[in-house]
Amino acid sequence: MREPLQDRKVLIARVQSKIEYDADIMFVAAQNPCPCGNLLSKVKVCRCSEQEIKRYKNKLSDPFLDRIDLFVVMQEVESTDCSDVTSSAMHKAVIEAFIQQKRRGQKRLNGKLTESEIETVCILTTEAQNILHTAIGKFALSHRSIGSVKKIARTIADLNKDEKIEKKDILEALSYRRRA
Repeated sequence: MREPLQDRKVLIARVQSKIEYDADIMFVAAQNPCPCGNLLSKVKVCRCSEQEIKRYKNKLSDPFLDRIDLFVVMQEVESTDCSDVTSSAMHKAVIEAFIQQKRRGQKRLNGKLTESEIETVCILTTEAQNILHTAIGKFALSHRSIGSVKKIARTIADLNKDEKIEKKDILEALSYRRRA
């Protein structure tokens, strides 16, 4: 699973031949916080031991998890919850961000940028660079993770209509990284 996520190709090798298929997908997955699913609940009690939780989380390898760009912890929904943004407002913001990418001359969406494109498109302010460098040391970010954070920050900056990636953009992008 790691190679198709990274290379966007699936290679099937048999005795006499190899066939390569494009696998440019958007990978979306969900996982409970523990085997019983109640670890982060405000109303239900978790029945799992520390060892069970650790074993459950260790089913997914670090190299596999490193290839996932966004991690979001979902909270329980309450009857009083409502969205701050309407679907039409979000749609408009996404279209405007897309137009901003095209104005920059990008051939690909931010999430599909190559390493060389990341360096030319994901320009950080000095303050944002300092925060990223601190995060690299503090969280031991891999080269892949750094690129992922920059691409996410570029998208956030586009949604905020920022020309460069600002401090707030990089901080939000870092908030979507996996926590141990």
